[in-house]
Amino acid sequence: MTDEYTYDWLVATPIEALAALAEQCCLAQGLGGVWYSSAPGGAPVKGCRITAADGASLAVLTLQSRGVAQTQLRLQAAARAANPAAVAALAGALYAALWGAGAGPAPRQLP
Repeated sequence: MTDEYTYDWLVATPIEALAALAEQCCLAQGLGGVWYSSAPGGAPVKGCRITAADGASLAVLTLQSRGVAQTQLRLQAAARAANPAAVAALAGALYAALWGAGAGPAPRQLP
């Protein structure tokens, strides 16, 4: 699998609001998932294993807090995703929803 179905954005939105927006986008496309959360070193992290309607793994979404109002979003197709185009469609929906909420993402800036 190439990085062609990996989306990595820095978003001007708190992690909880971004998780809610991502969940809405998934539900609108008929996708489900299992959420998890942790806080390594005190920095909140949320993730979701996104599944298609038939239960097949589609992608992994990781959200990592980068401060009070910034979150790093990474959406990556599962290694054996049967429908990587659905990952691209979800990324498009997330991107549009973020811009609609006034929190348009910027590509990740590496240190």
